[in-house]
Amino acid sequence: MIMEKNSDNLNNFSGLYFGPFNDRRVAVFIISRKRRNLFLTITDLTGSVVASLSAKTFASDRKKRFAPHIIELAAKQLITTLKLYRIYAIRLFVKISKSYIAASVSRALKSSNIRFTMGFSMVPIAHNGCRAKKRRRL
Repeated sequence: MIMEKNSDNLNNFSGLYFGPFNDRRVAVFIISRKRRNLFLTITDLTGSVVASLSAKTFASDRKKRFAPHIIELAAKQLITTLKLYRIYAIRLFVKISKSYIAASVSRALKSSNIRFTMGFSMVPIAHNGCRAKKRRRL
């Protein structure tokens, strides 16, 4: 049985919250790294995951997962999900220290006319600094 989608069903999205206004929907786009893999996640404003994708689906080789063209492919795949939910503004959270990854994701988002309302770099920093290099032995 095929259900028709009217405007009331499109505004509800089964409990997801993208903001109080229908014309200004905002989602959160998170870029993170876990154990030699890159994850791109879209959440609503409450933190519920809407869509998630890893770079492993596009490249099985570990070295190629962090290539800029693979990252752009993954971002464009998630952009279709954003357009499905009629979201054209995002908050970008980058949890990785490599700057070219954030640049390739932002390039893919700008090419599809999605604007940024906010951007944060959430790179973990050690509280006591880094360990000093070993002294050279002579």
